[in-house]
Amino acid sequence: MLFTSCFDLVEEIDMKADGSGSIKATLNLSKSKTKVASLMKMKSVNGLTIPSQATIKSETATIIKILQSTPGISRVNHTLDFTNFIATISCDFTSVTALNSFTKTLAQHFKSPLGNNHSYSYNNKSLTFGRQYTYASSMSKEFSKLSQNDRKLFDDAFYTQIVRFDKSVKSQNNPTAKLSATKKAVLLKIKATDLISGKASVANNIVLQN
Repeated sequence: MLFTSCFDLVEEIDMKADGSGSIKATLNLSKSKTKVASLMKMKSVNGLTIPSQATIKSETATIIKILQSTPGISRVNHTLDFTNFIATISCDFTSVTALNSFTKTLAQHFKSPLGNNHSYSYNNKSLTFGRQYTYASSMSKEFSKLSQNDRKLFDDAFYTQIVRFDKSVKSQNNPTAKLSATKKAVLLKIKATDLISGKASVANNIVLQN
């Protein structure tokens, strides 16, 4: 469905000083809900299989079971809105190790390269929260296989991440990211095409105030 409609992917992380926290991932296709609703009545488009509601529910149930059995992950919840086409998955994590397991599980299930080229780190002594990221050229190669019309649909697609902290942020080094007025949250919003082409990066190093 991502290859047939514009979308927004939003990731919200709430970090505590001890390295634990919660994460919520939201996939929002509401901007194209009329088109998505029409597509879901079909079995395939341009060779791309269109999943039914039953298939989506089954796949989601599988992901939830995997996350529920992942060490350090608890309170796994999800929502599926087939009217506005918005899906969410959220959970609590005990450490960044568990947070990395969460993101890797989702990436592997959806066969996304982000599972192998991105990870989080947190040092509670230096109060530094980091996101390591290496651009995967395979994203651009797969994107180039789409028709020009399908590629154009990504012009209105965005990836957004919001990371909130208990303490104020002293510094962060992603040029695209912005610090909130309270200085306790960092917002990163990137066009999907810039992320796919490698023009933008999700890497960041955030240092908190003592």
